[in-house]
Amino acid sequence: MKHLRRNYQNAPWPPMREMLATVIILLAWAYCGMQAATAQQSTEISAPAENSQPAAEHAEILTILKALQQRGKTLHNFQAHLVVQVHHLRTDEKDMNIGHIWYQQNNGTTKFDIRFNMLVVDGAIAKRHADHDIVFDGHWLINRNGSAKIFRKIEIAAPGKKFNPLRLGQGPIPIPIGQKPADVEKEFHVQLLKNKKMPPHTVGLKLVPRDKSAFTFVEVDFWINTHDWLPVKIVRTDPDGTPTTALLSKIVLNKPMRHNFHLSPPGQGWTVVVKHYHDH
Repeated sequence: MKHLRRNYQNAPWPPMREMLATVIILLAWAYCGMQAATAQQSTEISAPAENSQPAAEHAEILTILKALQQRGKTLHNFQAHLVVQVHHLRTDEKDMNIGHIWYQQNNGTTKFDIRFNMLVVDGAIAKRHADHDIVFDGHWLINRNGSAKIFRKIEIAAPGKKFNPLRLGQGPIPIPIGQKPADVEKEFHVQLLKNKKMPPHTVGLKLVPRDKSAFTFVEVDFWINTHDWLPVKIVRTDPDGTPTTALLSKIVLNKPMRHNFHLSPPGQGWTVVVKHYHDH
């Protein structure tokens, strides 16, 4: 499945700090794939021929992947409390960003707003009012940093085209929700996460790329709530060993949502960078 593979070194994503770039990456897999799920019904699920897992374990993995595929068909919107932590191994410093996420899928158009309002460094509050948004309005990806007064706006959808930056094959990470289990297993070694500390009604999966050159991470772990088949914890590990963890809580699913996914350019005193689709 060539459409599943992509090298994102030259992708048109804005230059952000490691944490901010990873926020989109971590959340991408979790709430998309609905378009793929509604357009492609899986009539047969088969594991790759080289699968050597015990039959019972592989059957459990397939059950989880089937449930995630079904989840993609009924996901329209959500909002949740969000905590993202990056552990910088060289300095042993831990940055924790706390905020909220809004996501909406409507008539084939995807929008999201990730808003951070607090930054905690090594357990101490560094910024109580972080004032930082990462927004995709269906056409433009906007990174607005109020503290630094930097506004970056990147056109990532071709003029007149719809684009889902979080969808499998388009965004910077694959997403198991809404995807055929056989497709997921073709691109990744999928393993069960077995942890005695795992919360009740939670299952875990580890995805390791079969082609290590195709992705910018070495593995991603997912903890999924089996009541609504949505993630509660996601951990991405980069090639240098850096782990980035996203925790989602207080999830509100498929409720009427009135949220403005548009950010206007700021006034004077800001650094403003705007890149159109054909500029990158």
